[in-house]
Amino acid sequence: MRRFTAWGMASLAVAGLGLLCQPVGADAPGPQLGEPAPDFALTTIDGRPVRLADYRGKTLVINVWGSWCPPCRIETPDLADAARRDPRRVAFLGVDTTESASVVRAFVAAKGVPYPQIAIPATSAFVRTYAIEAYPTTFVIDPRGVLRARHADNVLPAAQLRAYVAAAQRGESAPLVSAFQRQLDALLDPARYAFTGGAPAVRTQVARAEAAIAQSDALLEDAMDDPSRDHDLIATQAEQERLRAAAIAALAPVATDADQVTLARLRGDEAVSFAAWAQADASYAAALRLAPDDPGALGGDAYAAAELGDDARVVQLREELVRLHPSAPGYVALGRALAKLHRIDAAEDAFTRAVSSAQADAARLAWTNLYFARMEVDAGNAAKARAAFAAAGSAAARIASGDPRAVWYLEQAQEGTVALDVDRGATLGLSLAPWTGPDLPGSVTSTIKYRLVVTGAAGATVVLAASGLPAHWIGSFCSDRVCAPFRTELVLPPEGVKVVEFQVVPTTPARGPIAFRIAGHSRGRSVTTGATIAHP
Repeated sequence: MRRFTAWGMASLAVAGLGLLCQPVGADAPGPQLGEPAPDFALTTIDGRPVRLADYRGKTLVINVWGSWCPPCRIETPDLADAARRDPRRVAFLGVDTTESASVVRAFVAAKGVPYPQIAIPATSAFVRTYAIEAYPTTFVIDPRGVLRARHADNVLPAAQLRAYVAAAQRGESAPLVSAFQRQLDALLDPARYAFTGGAPAVRTQVARAEAAIAQSDALLEDAMDDPSRDHDLIATQAEQERLRAAAIAALAPVATDADQVTLARLRGDEAVSFAAWAQADASYAAALRLAPDDPGALGGDAYAAAELGDDARVVQLREELVRLHPSAPGYVALGRALAKLHRIDAAEDAFTRAVSSAQADAARLAWTNLYFARMEVDAGNAAKARAAFAAAGSAAARIASGDPRAVWYLEQAQEGTVALDVDRGATLGLSLAPWTGPDLPGSVTSTIKYRLVVTGAAGATVVLAASGLPAHWIGSFCSDRVCAPFRTELVLPPEGVKVVEFQVVPTTPARGPIAFRIAGHSRGRSVTTGATIAHP
């Protein structure tokens, strides 16, 4: 999907987060369907070199993702299942362009992803050549090396991916077929907007077009956790741009002084769609000269200034945004901008304000703490990062049951903690969180389940032991299709990360909260973790 923010385009305008993807114009950059896919030379997180030529004779699915991106997390099980289905004829490759190898290792271990993964910087040649502007984006390349599908956003339901792969194996490109895409196409059809008549009529149609573009963004945002709403993000953004261009062309000849803010803001949005950052900056600045408090122009100019590398002005614009519209997303954006200037104390103050602003909303609080933690990771403050990840996990546990964000944020909080442990190298680490996702083979249904992630040196033997449970209750460690009560011994794989399902099996009544502990021992080092069962 677009670079993710949980509160949509309105938050982007007010907060200036820069987390939504840069829209793609009518002539989308990057590789084109039916043409040879660009070559690449990359290295997996386990050190194996890979090139496009290595996959000649197979259909290759490249999935570009980030652990912070909920749609990426939603589609991961489908991709993992598809990768196991026909490994002799279809190969999968994961590429994370925004996170470190340690974060990738933590996610892959937690999700059981079976295919190779790569962590590369967003400035890499692969990102430029393949024009990565949305997360997730999936490419399907046929056995002769020809690009057959380029799908921005979730590739859901799984049937669509199967259609892409089957067509690629025939040397063809399969279209995306979706009722939701037809809805978007109709909403953005320029034929619905008669940009004719006098100035008042044109002005009315321009306002309708702006509202339609905003509505399509809102629909796309709502669709991120709905597998039935598959769509072509690149095509939709091209449709948005065509409608926007028609609105600009109609308004410009009849624009009065009162229309100049709208016209300048539209031109700024159009320039953003073509990555013309200097032009976007100039257009938004023109709007702000006429309306200094216009949130759309402020947010857009902050986005453009960030792309231009003018970090000091980004901070000024973000400070103005939070002055006008104080909010958790706004303070997060300000904190991120300050951290980029290495003003860590000021960034921490902004994040503290964000946390305070988010207290009433558990989902927003979890999201805020995740960004707080990542800022501290980048600043090298591991202890503060660990505390913020813990706060994110606690907030995620308060999110209403059934809200998918509870799972997303809980998993991200644990994966962030695990990544900190991986970064410490051979040091033994334990991370415990409520279990999410499907049970591991061998687990028992209807028990209290936790995901225990063990990190340490590759090949190290780790002894795990549980204590603190009521008499006759069972604490069971499940991994590798085997469950062991109270105590187990495991060997860490080459990536140094092992996921264990820890089950608590109540066998007798008990009162009050129950605090239990899990201890890990390896090579003379011991660590402990634990949790409290509030309602046995």
